[in-house]
Amino acid sequence: MVPLLLYVPPALRLGALSMKEVAGMTSVQSFFGAASGAVAHKRHRQVSAPLAWVMGSGMGTGSLAGSFGSKVVSSEAILILFALMALTASILMFFPIPEYDGQESDVRNLIFNRPLALAVGLSIGLLSGIIGQGGAFLFIPAMIYILRIPTRITIGTAMVIGMVSSVSVLIGRMGTNQIPYLKAGVLVAGVLIGAQAGAAVSQKTPTAVLRKILAVIIAATAVKIGYELLIT
Repeated sequence: MVPLLLYVPPALRLGALSMKEVAGMTSVQSFFGAASGAVAHKRHRQVSAPLAWVMGSGMGTGSLAGSFGSKVVSSEAILILFALMALTASILMFFPIPEYDGQESDVRNLIFNRPLALAVGLSIGLLSGIIGQGGAFLFIPAMIYILRIPTRITIGTAMVIGMVSSVSVLIGRMGTNQIPYLKAGVLVAGVLIGAQAGAAVSQKTPTAVLRKILAVIIAATAVKIGYELLIT
């Protein structure tokens, strides 16, 4: 969403948005998109409530702190941080598919390292709060490779965790007057529809294909932003 908002409007001659504006808009979009997606994935029983509570509490705390702190961070610094996070996530997503990542996974039998999940959530939440995103593009590969969670459960649970994180980001942005509400409202209208459609398609798509799609999108984002930073 961030690169789309940064590069598509100028390409269509609709005017450019600053990274501060984009971060404010996506803080609203992230919440509503995650909430809509979480409801859809819950129907397909791919959400782990224990994992969502543990990692979500860390994400929420870190996101709130990072969101309030973002007031004193420049647009350029936020853009650089976003590019570094996207690059890290894209590298992780190109790692080989773990042996435990089967096509079918029973969410009821999921076992994970709770202290590690809390630490991962807190760290990524802090960074997510600064850039104004729920952080799914980073904590999805972290859940797969660090916490060893199967891809389908990761995607479904990530929606719930992202919703918790986005609430904290949203509170911080609202408290520091960094949200262009009219633009954000238009963005949310499309996201609510897209999240439902995407969740339905996800359930019919092979795990390997889902992983490749995520990896390509994240990598393209990192490359594009890195290129823009080099030429400016």
